[in-house]
Amino acid sequence: MDERRGSTLRHTVDGYLGDSSLKRRLLSGSTWAFGGKIGGAAVGIVTNGLLARMLSPQEFGAYFLTLSIVSLGAVVGSLGLPKTVVRFVAENVGLSRFGRARRAIYTVLGLGVFGTLGVSLAYLLVGDLVGRHLFDSSLLVAVTGLTAAWIAISVVNEITAETFRGFHDVRMATLLGGLATGGKSGGLVMKILLLGTLVLLWVKSGETDLATVMLISIGSGSLSVLLSVWLLRGKLSSLDPQVAEDPISSKEVLHDSIPILIVALTAFVLQSADIWILGALRSQEEVAVYAAASRLVTFVAMPLLIVNLVLPPIVAEMYAQGKTAKLERTLRTFSTLAGVPSILVLAGFMTLGGPILGLVYGDYYRAGALVLVILSAAKLVAVWSGSCGLVLQFTGHQASMLRVSVLTSALFIPGALLAAQDYGAVGVAIAVVAATVLQNVILVQVAKRKTGMWTHVMFSLTPLRKALSKR
Repeated sequence: MDERRGSTLRHTVDGYLGDSSLKRRLLSGSTWAFGGKIGGAAVGIVTNGLLARMLSPQEFGAYFLTLSIVSLGAVVGSLGLPKTVVRFVAENVGLSRFGRARRAIYTVLGLGVFGTLGVSLAYLLVGDLVGRHLFDSSLLVAVTGLTAAWIAISVVNEITAETFRGFHDVRMATLLGGLATGGKSGGLVMKILLLGTLVLLWVKSGETDLATVMLISIGSGSLSVLLSVWLLRGKLSSLDPQVAEDPISSKEVLHDSIPILIVALTAFVLQSADIWILGALRSQEEVAVYAAASRLVTFVAMPLLIVNLVLPPIVAEMYAQGKTAKLERTLRTFSTLAGVPSILVLAGFMTLGGPILGLVYGDYYRAGALVLVILSAAKLVAVWSGSCGLVLQFTGHQASMLRVSVLTSALFIPGALLAAQDYGAVGVAIAVVAATVLQNVILVQVAKRKTGMWTHVMFSLTPLRKALSKR
């Protein structure tokens, strides 16, 4: 049965996309992205379930707040460079400008060092204030130094890992990356190392504390970074060391990356500000329940996340070559294929949300069932909108996406603050749905106007039937 389904998918893609080189890259990349994402999500869920049993609800909530702070620090410290390096490497390798691609990588890595040092030192200075006055948490104050170190590791990890994606090496980007592509705690390598160590602790004592978990995370991330740097040297040696005729400057890189940084910050507001708002206005126990539910929502968006791991270099390369008609077919085909499993996952959460939460995290977390359903509906809208934001970012229209992101974030924050005060986690989840729907509807329209390409699902299955009929 699985073999027949795989064959059908291959024939569907073959018949509709046509180009053999494109098909090979998409199918190879999708295979690695699918395996990495499913494996990473499974490892992540098991890890969080184990942590829910090894930490108290208060510490578990503080862990999610810390993870959110690290995510924000990684976004700021990376300066938008992970996506910029993908675009520049893919474009220049695709046009055989290898010297320019090599120069782009060195420039990005140099800027990344400054970003890493800046954001880590900044958090060392303000971390106590954040933990004490924003979240009223002595737990967060106690791990300020560890949080700063974790941020630094995450920044370097993301920039080096995403460089592989520019070479169409989705395998290594999936294994080593994470935060820039939607992960919350690093790539698959780091997650496996973290889970393995936690299992040993569970067998030995059955409990741990927040500081120990962070030390393990930092150690796992450091090993992942060392592996990334070592493997990246091999990629660089494969590029012709010719001098670039039109070398990429730091100014050019920052001109591209800063709008992406601002877009990422506004995206952070929609993706993580809910945790911050709950942490500031409600108890850390309520944060733990909400965050536990939000981690399961990843499975609704998983198909689109897998597609978006493969598409960035392809979008940048094909758009630069003027192949917009073929690119649009590619985008909409994969949006449609991603939309079907997403709605099935949502249906499962609607009927079995409480038992699933209890099975994964323990009975205490069954209270998040309604939050799980509401947040899943928001993710379904994002999946059905397709890769609209990714298209804008990798075709040079970051400013347009920035304006949309700023608008929706500005509306979301006051709405979520009001909802949290009166309705707690459920109110914040409803605010997330409203902001997500508004943002994605606008982005689909903007992507069409700026690039001439639709990205949303094909509600008519006629094109897919035609592709199947060509078998």
